[in-house]
Amino acid sequence: MAKRKTTNIETFDAAYRRLEEVMLANSGENEFEEIFKIVLIKLWEDLHNEYKVCTLDDANDLLALIDDKWPGVLIEKRLNISDEQFSVCLDVIKSCSFVEDGYEGIDGIFEYIISREKKGAKGQFFTPRYLVDFCVNILNPKANESILDPAAGSGAFLYHAYLHGKINGADLWGFDFDNTATRVARLLMHVGAVEGAHIHKVNSLLKNNVRVSFFEKGLSEISTTIEDILRIEKKKDLFDVIITNPPFAGEIIEPDILESYEISYGKTRIERDVLFVERCISLLKPGGRMAIVLPDNIFGSKDNELLRRWIYDTCRVVGVVGIPRNSFMPHTAVKTSILFLQKREQQRNSTEEVFFGISELPGKDSRGNLLFKDESSKTWKNVNHDLDQIAIEFKQFLNNEGFGW
Repeated sequence: MAKRKTTNIETFDAAYRRLEEVMLANSGENEFEEIFKIVLIKLWEDLHNEYKVCTLDDANDLLALIDDKWPGVLIEKRLNISDEQFSVCLDVIKSCSFVEDGYEGIDGIFEYIISREKKGAKGQFFTPRYLVDFCVNILNPKANESILDPAAGSGAFLYHAYLHGKINGADLWGFDFDNTATRVARLLMHVGAVEGAHIHKVNSLLKNNVRVSFFEKGLSEISTTIEDILRIEKKKDLFDVIITNPPFAGEIIEPDILESYEISYGKTRIERDVLFVERCISLLKPGGRMAIVLPDNIFGSKDNELLRRWIYDTCRVVGVVGIPRNSFMPHTAVKTSILFLQKREQQRNSTEEVFFGISELPGKDSRGNLLFKDESSKTWKNVNHDLDQIAIEFKQFLNNEGFGW
């Protein structure tokens, strides 16, 4: 029997794939949702030693408790599988330890789960944790600042920002149009004991004037906006820090949305990530700072010349760091860079300097497998990349230029 068919599974990847096989073979239910519930049960057990699930009834009782303690994560608080199927799943998952590597292990599991569910759909390519840490390290968020990710995915940028400053009662805000992503992001906050994080399912590109226009036309795409959420939760100010990796793919063709953005006004279509740039800058305080991962065509193509001029008028371009092509494999080989900005409080200075860096060690091979410095540890912190050295040089630049980051 092939190793992946056995219950003696040492890696979560193999365990998850085996659970998929069990669900697809024996259950007509949504395999992702059922596996997600199994993973939640095992995670709760690992975090709370007093709980030990042995039967399907035990599992359903625990799911009810999880739904109470970790709200906004479960859609349904019962497993839709038989006792026999549950027993097989329990055998598959029992050898996994979700807390052995501390937060990093849990974080990696969440990333894997959502990547398996979405498989790069709609340009959603979730960010390797060493890239997340690099962006957070450069922006250096502080305890009294509000931090936003309008394309939050599994919540990695927000949680790493929280970890960076050990921020208690952090003012963290995350929006994403995908329901699964927002549920996993909430779960990450619950597991990490982050209190008061605001995670919402929202189409971040939709503005209030567009929503009104849709309503007048009798269209069904009426949706809550970021501004709605901020008003409901009584947040009056814009954001100090924005850190994000928006979807790379997809065009916006809805005339109402196009006309609501300066950069797309009068056009019949535009790339989604282009609108995300304008949207993020509009949500940033004057003097606020931002890191955004973007495809390289944003930086060089003639089609985006107007966008680049608009960025220079509204923001100081602080730095651009090129990322190796393999960084988002196996989902995409699109070449990307990270753009660091500070929103202008006054007119542009003709002598402004910009930091340029190029990462040459992707941390992954062409198939998307992580490359480690050595065999001592297979965790994010041991991935073979050169961003730490770039961060040292970037911070020296920030210090020389008088940035108070």
